Amino acid sequence: MITELQMREVLDTALSTGGDFAELFFEDREETNIKSADGAVQGVKKIRIYGAGLTVLSGTQSVYVYTNHTGYEDLRKLAKRASGMLAAKQEGSCRKTPAFLEKAYPNPNPIRIYPGEVAYQDKISALKRADLAARSAGPSVKALNVDYFDNDQRILVANSEGLLASDRRVNTRMRFQMTIGDAVDSFSDWEDYTKAQGFEAFAQMEGCEAFAGELAKSMENRWKAAPAQSGRFPVVLDAGACGTLWHECCGHGLEACAIASGSSIYRGMLGKRVASDKVTLLDDGTYPGLYGSSAIDDEGHPRQRNVLIENGILKQYLCDRLHGRMIGMESNGCGRRQNYTYAATSRMSNTYLAPGTDDETEIIRSVPEGLFVKSLGGGTGGARFTLIVKEGFWIKNGQIDRQVKGLMLSGNGLDVMQKVDRVGKKLQTDMGGFCGAASGLIPTTTFQPMVRISEMAVSGEGGAS
Repeated sequence: MITELQMREVLDTALSTGGDFAELFFEDREETNIKSADGAVQGVKKIRIYGAGLTVLSGTQSVYVYTNHTGYEDLRKLAKRASGMLAAKQEGSCRKTPAFLEKAYPNPNPIRIYPGEVAYQDKISALKRADLAARSAGPSVKALNVDYFDNDQRILVANSEGLLASDRRVNTRMRFQMTIGDAVDSFSDWEDYTKAQGFEAFAQMEGCEAFAGELAKSMENRWKAAPAQSGRFPVVLDAGACGTLWHECCGHGLEACAIASGSSIYRGMLGKRVASDKVTLLDDGTYPGLYGSSAIDDEGHPRQRNVLIENGILKQYLCDRLHGRMIGMESNGCGRRQNYTYAATSRMSNTYLAPGTDDETEIIRSVPEGLFVKSLGGGTGGARFTLIVKEGFWIKNGQIDRQVKGLMLSGNGLDVMQKVDRVGKKLQTDMGGFCGAASGLIPTTTFQPMVRISEMAVSGEGGAS
């Protein structure tokens, strides 16, 4: 590892042709992946990712370069290359990096057992127990792949303003790819059991085994469910993972990169009403125990609890340094990237709807006919969004009538948010997953209390309600 003095010299070199800000991002990551198919281990893969990225800014002009050669001379050469690229854009005076002031922030996800301290055999044992739990749940499992993953990432950020900050992020997960069925028909799907923890997530297997068993039962019920009709109906979204709605209907549109590019329908709407007064939406990178949390973002800024929409009024955007500059706002801890080969950009972390005052039982009773969504699958975001209904039930006369399948929700984010007319009292978190965008694949979480939308487009495979 190069010294602090050498890092300052690299940053000064990067600024030598007129840049006004430079940042070094160092990453040292270890990943383990163990694959199994139908109970047999297929292989163990250990990955080491090590490298550094260099950002140079001049106003709203930017250059990003990266390398896996992190010695002093290699980084000096990288900095000269970056400064030369910036010189073609804008000339200016040369700045100097002050002595570093090291900053430390509390980690919202403390780790008890680091994955690197655990033998492969213990990880394989956990994987086999998870496999057995899914097969023993009752439904007929025709095929099952279970994959184990762990990730241990150490980062160091040094910038030309004198910031020096480090962080260590650890998470683990198991992926279940399952086929349920009989000799005539079958149904396949996958689901991740994710934890913002070390191997303590699997030292006691009860949680993972229960997840595997419930997944098998849920898939059998979904396989046997009946199709439902298309139309416009009231939709009730259950507490927890149905918060994916907010990620897709407005989350990406509230990222500063979308605002700066002009691609977001929320551009120029700060201080204006964008949702019903039932909607208070937050993004919180400090939320303890969640997949999208960390001590700092990938630009060294402390993570924050950002109120994006308050009682229907748009309050702020999610900002990284560069795109914050472009729209005249400061970073609010949202600069994120998959690894050192990506420049950081504005991204969500843990996005959720604040709890309301409505009774959950009354919310369902208030629907004469409509859809109750227990869980959502993937979707697409933008001015118009779509969401796959993973687990849905038809509501008739204010009661859950039957399970349905083959449904998709769609709508315009502004329109749908205006139609939120009930928000339950109980906030329920979710395990989390991944979001892919301009700066790669990053861990995120979306969740909510129970929500009713007075009317929404529901696309189905047909059948009478």
